[in-house]
Amino acid sequence: MQSSFSLGLLKLTKAARRVWRRIWPAVLLVAVIIILIQWLTDSGVIRHFVLPRPSDVAMAFVREWPVMKHVILSTMKAALSGFWAAAALAVLSALLMDRFLWVSDAFYPLIVITQTLPTLVITPVIVLLFGYGDFARFFTVILVCFFPVTISLLHGLRAVDADLIRLMRTMGAREAEILYHVKIPASVPALFSGLKIAATYSIMAAVLAEWAGGGEGLGIYMLRTKRAFRFDAMFASIIWIVVLSLLLYQTVIGIEKVTTPWRRGQARR
Repeated sequence: MQSSFSLGLLKLTKAARRVWRRIWPAVLLVAVIIILIQWLTDSGVIRHFVLPRPSDVAMAFVREWPVMKHVILSTMKAALSGFWAAAALAVLSALLMDRFLWVSDAFYPLIVITQTLPTLVITPVIVLLFGYGDFARFFTVILVCFFPVTISLLHGLRAVDADLIRLMRTMGAREAEILYHVKIPASVPALFSGLKIAATYSIMAAVLAEWAGGGEGLGIYMLRTKRAFRFDAMFASIIWIVVLSLLLYQTVIGIEKVTTPWRRGQARR
């Protein structure tokens, strides 16, 4: 019992060291920037109404937490629900476009066109169509996250070795068997590449929808603190947006590691 606990603790320590070796340059850079901003604001080089002191922002984290925890939860709920809905729709769409050429010819141009429209421009239109509420946020997140997952997975499915597919057909494999045994395993890395991009987009899309009036959340909170000239609280909410995006991104990475253990082995080699 004690040996297994020691072994687990040793593995945890090694994992923490690997993570620290990977992130310490970024941590050092952020620390230097924070110290520099603190010095510039304290010395009066930068006015407080232009850029708040990092110490004031840190105090705003504590002072505003009773309010911010509710808006953070609201934004995270909209982002997560829209993200997973977009992922499900994207997987289904990519599979259909890979299987049926006419589906790809019909929908691929439309999917690309949706990405030519700036999100900041289309979001007010979505709010006008669906009203001021949670569904506008939900739809905005789906619209933003759908494209990278669909295109990444579709390209992954089409990049499978054609000789391998022909070999499977020669051996009498049906299309469903080829999809299950060859195409899906080979396209999993492309799928997760799209999911990681969409994960960072989801929080941004939810906040943009909130700016346009699509429900409560960090976006509305940012606008209110800006209008009240409470820039320390506004910057605290911006930091929360970054933190939530990174958390969702790391969550996708964690799911990728759990569901694709063979890739971890390849990375070690």
